[in-house]
Amino acid sequence: MQELKALAKSFINLLYPLRCLGCSKQLDALNELNLCDQCIAAIKKNAMPPFELDTPSVMVYSACIYEGVFKELIHGFKYNGKLALAKIFVTLLESCIKENPEMLEADVVTAVPLHRSRMRQREFNQSSVLANKLAGIYGLPVKNVLKKIKKTKYQNELTKSERLVNLKNAFKVCNPAAIEGKRILLIDDVMTTGATLSECAGTLLSNGAKKVTCLTLARGIQ
Repeated sequence: MQELKALAKSFINLLYPLRCLGCSKQLDALNELNLCDQCIAAIKKNAMPPFELDTPSVMVYSACIYEGVFKELIHGFKYNGKLALAKIFVTLLESCIKENPEMLEADVVTAVPLHRSRMRQREFNQSSVLANKLAGIYGLPVKNVLKKIKKTKYQNELTKSERLVNLKNAFKVCNPAAIEGKRILLIDDVMTTGATLSECAGTLLSNGAKKVTCLTLARGIQ
C-alpha cells in the first residue's frame, strides 16, 4: 500500500511539481515538510535559555530564531495563508518541548488571540493553528479563553515602551471558569519584546490561572 501511494505521489508530481515553500525549488514527491534541505538547514534553533517576562515567574520558550529564511516562512504562513508550513512548524515546536518537557505540566493549552478585524483579514489565527495541533499531539485540552477586545497598532511598528501602552487592557478572559486554578500553556508565533505575551499572561493570572508558561515558534534577537 505504501509503495502504491509513493508511486501515485510521483506521478502527480510529474504533472504538478511539489515546490519548496521557502525557495520554490522542486521537491521530491515524498517530501512531507514542503521544504528543501537547504531551507531546513538555514533554520536556526533557539539555543538561548527561556526568557522571563516582566510578568513575574512567566517563562517563554522559543523553538527558533526569528531571522532569515525562517522569518520569511513565518510571514508566508501568517500573511499569505501557506498553511502547509504548519507541519514543519509543529515539528520544530515538538523538538523544543522535548528539550523542555516541563512545558507539558499544563492543564490547558490556549493561543494569543487576534482582534476580530484582523481575523476577518486573515481568515485564521496562526497561533491557534499551532495550539490546536500541539494540543492534539500531547492529549491536552485546548480552549479559547482569551479575547482581544482592543484593536491595536502593529507591534513591529512601535518601540518597546510604545508596545506596552498599545496593548494595555487589550485582552480579557472570556471563560474564567476554564482557567481557575489551572496551569496554562500559552502559544504564539513570534516573541520580540515579550509585550504581547506579558499582557496575555498577566490577564490570565489576574483572572484565576495558577501558572502561565509561554511557547513561541520564534524569538527575535534583541
